Amino acid sequence: MQRYYLLFKENTQMILVNRPFLPPQEIYQAYLDGIWKRQWLTNMGPLASDLELQLKEHLNVNHLLFVTNGTVALQMAIKALDLKGEIITTPFSFIATTSSIVWENCTPVFVDIDEHSLNIDATKIEAAITENTSAILATHVYGNPCDVELIEKIAKKHKLKGHLRCSSRFWGRNQW
Repeated sequence: MQRYYLLFKENTQMILVNRPFLPPQEIYQAYLDGIWKRQWLTNMGPLASDLELQLKEHLNVNHLLFVTNGTVALQMAIKALDLKGEIITTPFSFIATTSSIVWENCTPVFVDIDEHSLNIDATKIEAAITENTSAILATHVYGNPCDVELIEKIAKKHKLKGHLRCSSRFWGRNQW
């Protein structure tokens, strides 16, 4: 089983959206050559299976499921957690964050962002909580982590379910 260079190369810096990260061309080309040779371009190919196994090992989890995109992943999380009513989130995120909440018949409640990190302002979350609030759906913006400790503390205090969307920060920590 080969290791996936892109996945396991930890990047702790803020992601600059105007400067993409590219792997060394020879590594990328080797993957493309293998795909071309196998002629397997879609679901459940050997690369996806290997990556899934490596992620399970790396994250030390028993269950891991690749899905089509982040929207589907969020919808599945909302369903699995049986969320109802209001979900506190940020207005500064990819549309999937809000649309997933709406598509699952919940109501997004927006909390303003911190002007420096551009993440949800964790100090303003508590003021947005009502009797109808069921969860907090926070996102890390451009690889810059939210104040996960404060968000987790607030979620536990109010018996809310919390979920951090880490699409731009794979190495996000302290998810609960």
